[in-house]
Amino acid sequence: MAEADDASAATPDEDPLLAAFTRQFEQRFGAHLLAVLAYGSYLRGKRDTVLDFYVLLDDYRALPGIAGFANRLLPPNVYFVTVGDGAARQAAKYATLTLDAFERALDHDFHSYFWARFAQPYMVLMARDEAVRARVAGLGRCAARRMLRASLPLLPENFSAAELWTTAFGRSYGAELRSEDRDAAARLYQAYASTLDAHLAALAHEFALDALPDGCWRHTPAALAWRRVEHEWRARRALGKLLSIARLLKAAFTFNDPLDYVVWKVARHSGVVEVPSPRARRHPLLFGWGTLWRLYRRGGFR
Repeated sequence: MAEADDASAATPDEDPLLAAFTRQFEQRFGAHLLAVLAYGSYLRGKRDTVLDFYVLLDDYRALPGIAGFANRLLPPNVYFVTVGDGAARQAAKYATLTLDAFERALDHDFHSYFWARFAQPYMVLMARDEAVRARVAGLGRCAARRMLRASLPLLPENFSAAELWTTAFGRSYGAELRSEDRDAAARLYQAYASTLDAHLAALAHEFALDALPDGCWRHTPAALAWRRVEHEWRARRALGKLLSIARLLKAAFTFNDPLDYVVWKVARHSGVVEVPSPRARRHPLLFGWGTLWRLYRRGGFR
């Protein structure tokens, strides 16, 4: 039923929680559902977290009202969902996207939002058929290729896999409003080293990389390429802040208690705690900006 890419988590057959969410997506989207992917900290063994899923569709008409148009205009749409009751209640957020759009984003998007996430391991919880399963199984390598293209010129002639991936994820974190600390990229590499190293080895020939006896790699950096890539990451950083704000605005229409979710996530990653006012909770789009500004001023976003 599932396949994992070096993720430290059980399959849906072994994890009733993953199976319960998968069934809910199947019921909600029916014949429009192509695949469900799980990714994020739950796959690294964390259980005090909101789970993360991508729900891949065949058509945006699967979404009600103008949601499909919004998904096409600024992907993805993000929704909040729960399973269970009482102490057994578990929350998750899921992003919706067509499979065609997802593939294009991983291969061609200028901003790193999609390809930085899916160069990391993910789990295929369901796929409509074997053809879809084969398509989604190869997306991690596609995302890793995009990461290398955007990051290799930043590295010295001789570099380690840890230097490459820490640099790449560090730049991608900086291109969004994120609450993770400065060591988050290094921890991410440590958690997923075997998968990320396998991506690098498989793509080495495409990027003319030579393996060295000490386990490092060699390439020939060009000053012109370095300048171009530095400019691109500066542009991604500026663009990413705008996209993050726009996606927060959109989430205000799709999340239950979106402000409380943002505050919880910031506190979990950065330790910065802010309590929204009752008015901000009731009307986050109108009155939640003060809470977000205070979080930003106190270092909750980096």
